[in-house]
Parts: sequence; C-alpha cells; structure tokens
Amino acid sequence: MQDWTETKAIQEGIDRFLAGVAMDEIRQGMSHSLKTPGKRLRPLTLLLVSELNGGSIDRALNAALGMEFIHTASLIQDDILDEGMKRRGELTSHEKFGIFVAMVSADYLISRAMQMYADCDPKSVFAFGRAGQQLAEGEVLDVKSRFVRASEAYYVECVRLKTASIFASCFEVGARVAGASEEKAQICFRMGEEFGIAYQIVDDLIEFTEIDDANKKSLQQSYILPLVYMESMSREQAIEACMAQVERRIASIERDLNAFPDGEPKEKLRQVVDILRKYNGVKIR
Repeated sequence: MQDWTETKAIQEGIDRFLAGVAMDEIRQGMSHSLKTPGKRLRPLTLLLVSELNGGSIDRALNAALGMEFIHTASLIQDDILDEGMKRRGELTSHEKFGIFVAMVSADYLISRAMQMYADCDPKSVFAFGRAGQQLAEGEVLDVKSRFVRASEAYYVECVRLKTASIFASCFEVGARVAGASEEKAQICFRMGEEFGIAYQIVDDLIEFTEIDDANKKSLQQSYILPLVYMESMSREQAIEACMAQVERRIASIERDLNAFPDGEPKEKLRQVVDILRKYNGVKIR
C-alpha cells in the first residue's frame, strides 16, 4: 500500500503541512506523532471511497488530511489519559516532549483540521464535526470502563464512538466530496462504521494475545472485548467469539461494496478490508 498513489498523496500533503509550521516546538511535536509508522487507514479509506464514487484524489485530499489530523490529535490526548509510554514502537508525544508540547500540538492539529474543511459542503463539515464530538464521548466511556464491569453492549457503544465514528465519517465524507447520492453516502457511512468496529476488535485481540506487545505500552488499560467474553466463557472461546464478530462485519462491508462499480478503487478497498483478515486469522492463530 505504501506505493499507492493515494498513500503518496497523503504523505506529500503531511510533508507540505509540516514545512509550513513556523514554531519549531510545535512542528517537532506534530511531526513525531504524524510520522510514527502506520498505515494511515483513515485518510486512505476517505480517498479510496471518493474514487469509488467517481471523485478524485485532488478534490478529497484536504478532507482526508483533516481526518488524519484530528485522529492524530485524539491519539496524543488518549496517550496522556492512558499514561501511554509507547505507541507503534515509539515514545508517545508527552513522554518525548512533555505534556505541554503534546497538548499544544494536539490543539494545533485540531485547528488545522477545521481549516481543511473550509471549502467542503455542509454535510461533510457536519460529518467531520460529528466525528470529533463522538471521539470525545467515546473517550469518556472508555475511561469509565476501567471502573465498571462493561457489558458487550457497553463495549460496542464505546467502540462505535471512540474508533468507528471517525472511520464512518471518512467513508461518508469520501462519498460526499465526490458528489455521491444521499443513498450512496449512507451506504458508505455504514461500511465505515462496520470497518471501525472490526478494526478495534482486532486491535483488542492483538493486545489480548500479546502480539506486537513491545509496540504499545500504557499504564492504564481499557476493558477490552475478550475480557468481556471471558466473564462467561474460556479464553479460547472468547478469542473465537471476537474473531467471529470481525468476520460478520467484514461480510457486511463486502455486501455493501457490491453496490459500487468494479475497478481499481474497489479492489484497493477490498485489500484494505483484508488487513483485518490478516490480523484476525494469520497473526492471532
């Protein structure tokens, strides 16, 4: 995926943004968080969904970067709340630069993300704002889950807000900036929400089975889905139940993709969805 035109456009956009930041401290703080290795699935899916609906990378790039900026800001804040020490194998922003630089870097990213949506249509702006609002609500539920016995319904609602909301908005905005119909925009929203929930369950499984354990380290831990299931089943059964949830959500995405024409964007989206299968099957088993 690193050689895809979409991925290169996102990286070039981030580089241009950082080059234009005047204050060294803020630029270094943001650069550390933005350039920590990752697949950039949120902006990537936004661009691919835009192309799937007949749009172009150029028209959708600002919206994609805005989503990446607000997502990165949320990770900086999340790491502070979780007392995170490592993310993706690197020191977290507040561990490397201190809480002050981390916080102002997050504020800067949120403000710049808002500017990136200045020329978007009102429904895309609303979807962007809704993602930020739901990220905050999901964070509250996530922190509360440390002190209560979370049910499966509680967990799914927390994940829908904290993780899936931004994927849902990326898929929806991708369709809207391409000029898609309301029906297609809602189908894309649904695919994004399913993808986001499945993505978080896979992330939980990686944490639970201690795969890639050295890449992420926090003092505070959320109540993840395998632990919810282990209230009533064995460890192995809990893993299988999580994997079954992921497969059901992947199947839902694939059914919705049938509403769109075949072509390179659709094939690339299928490859992105297959990332979930890779981690859900090969790595966990």
